[in-house]
Amino acid sequence: MKTVACYCRVSTEEQVKYGFSIQAQKDALTKYCKENNYKYDFYIDEGISASSMKKRKALQEMLEKSVAYDMILFTKLDRLSRNVLDANNINKILQDNNCTMKAIDEDDVDTSTADGMFMFNLKVSLAQREIGKTSERIKFVFKNKREKGEVTSGTTKYGYKIKDKKFVVDPEEAENIRNLYKYFISVNGDHKKTYSYFVKHFPGKGQDALFNYLRETAYIGKYKLYRKNVYIDNYIPAIMNQELFNNVQNLLPRVEKVFTKENVPTIFAGMLYCYYCKSRLVRKIDYRSKNKNVNYYCDKQYRYKVGINEKQCQNSKVISDKSVEEYLINNLKDLCKQYISKSIIKTKPKPQKNNIKINSLKNKLSKLKDLYLDDLINKEDYKQDYIRINKEILKLEEEQKEEPQKDFTYLNELINKDIPDIYNTFNIEEKRKFWLKIIDKIYIKEGKIKEVTFL
Repeated sequence: MKTVACYCRVSTEEQVKYGFSIQAQKDALTKYCKENNYKYDFYIDEGISASSMKKRKALQEMLEKSVAYDMILFTKLDRLSRNVLDANNINKILQDNNCTMKAIDEDDVDTSTADGMFMFNLKVSLAQREIGKTSERIKFVFKNKREKGEVTSGTTKYGYKIKDKKFVVDPEEAENIRNLYKYFISVNGDHKKTYSYFVKHFPGKGQDALFNYLRETAYIGKYKLYRKNVYIDNYIPAIMNQELFNNVQNLLPRVEKVFTKENVPTIFAGMLYCYYCKSRLVRKIDYRSKNKNVNYYCDKQYRYKVGINEKQCQNSKVISDKSVEEYLINNLKDLCKQYISKSIIKTKPKPQKNNIKINSLKNKLSKLKDLYLDDLINKEDYKQDYIRINKEILKLEEEQKEEPQKDFTYLNELINKDIPDIYNTFNIEEKRKFWLKIIDKIYIKEGKIKEVTFL
C-alpha cells in the first residue's frame, strides 16, 4: 500500500472571489485515495497565497516529511504553486527523497511517468521564458545605475567599500594590494615566494584569489562586467597607476592553451591518472620539438591549498606518451599475469539467509514511518533508524548475491601472442583503440607507471 501526502491550499481572496474551498479539495483527494487504496495524510494551508513558499507552513512540513511518502497529491498545479519555478524546486526536493507528485485533475502533471515529467518540464520551460524577459528588464535597470556610477549589487571588490551606493577606495586594503604588486615585482614574479607573502597578508585567501587580484583591472579604474569581456571606464576609482599594473602583467606567466588547426594525435589521453590524488593527468603538447612531443602532468602540483603554502599534490614529474607506450609494450605480458593473479575471484557459495529476517526489517521500516508521521518520533531519530535498518537489509541482500567471475579470456590471449610484432603494424588511431579495449586506468607516480588496471 502506498503512503501519500495530500496537499490543499486556498487564499482568502480566492475563497471570496471564486468560492474555492478547502473542503472541495479534501473531498476530491479523499475519494481518489480510497479508489486507489492509498494510505493518506492531509497538509492544509488555508487563507494563504501561493506567492511565497516560506509562508506556507503546511507545505514546508510536508516537504520536510516527504522522505516518508511515496507520492504528493493535489487537485491542480496552482494549488501547489502558481509559480512553476517554485513547483520545479519542490519537485527537486521530492526527487531527492524518492517521492513523486501528481495533480489528480490535470493529467499532464504526474512526475511518476515519462509523459507527465515531459509536460511538467514543458511548463517549467515556459516559465523560463518569463525569467528571460525579467532578466532583460533587470539589465536595463543595471545599465541605468552604472551610468549614474551606482553599484548594482552589495558585493564589494577587495580594495573598495560601498558608500552612498558608489565604490570608494578602502585605504587599508588598497595599500595592501599595492604592496602585493610591488612584492611580486621585487621577486621577479616568483610564484612560491609571492604565495607565501599572500597567505600572510591576506588571511583565508587562496591561490585563485591571488591571481584574480594580480589581474584585476578595476585597480586601474577599468571595471569588468561579470562574465563579459566588457570594461567600463570612470565607474570605479583606480588605486594604482598604469605602470605598476603593466609591470605585473608582464611578469605573469602566459599559461594559455594553444589552439591550432592541426590536431596532434595522442595515444593515452584520458587514460592516465595521478597515483597520489587520483586526478586525471592533463595533456600538454611541446611544440618546440619537430615531433610535437605529448607529455602528461598532474595539474594539482601547480595549485596551492587554500590559505597555506602547500601544494595540492606532490606528483611533480611529467611522463610522455612515448615512454608510456614503450613501458606497456615491453611489460604487457607480465602486467596481465600480475593483474589476473590479483583479481581472480574464488567463487564461494554464498550463504542463503532466511528471508524472514529481511522481511522483518522491512516491516520495521513501515512501522517506523508510521511513528514519524504520527509525530511520535522526531525527524532526526527517524533518519538515523531508517539508515541503520536499510544498511542491515542491504547487507543481508548483498550476502546472498554471487559475485561474478571476471572474464580474463582476452588478457590470456594477449599473454600468448607476440604483441610487439602485431602492435608495430598499427597506425596511431589503431594503437589508441588497442589500449582502450584492454586498459581501464594507468596510475603515474613521479614520471613512472606505478599501477595498471585492466577492463
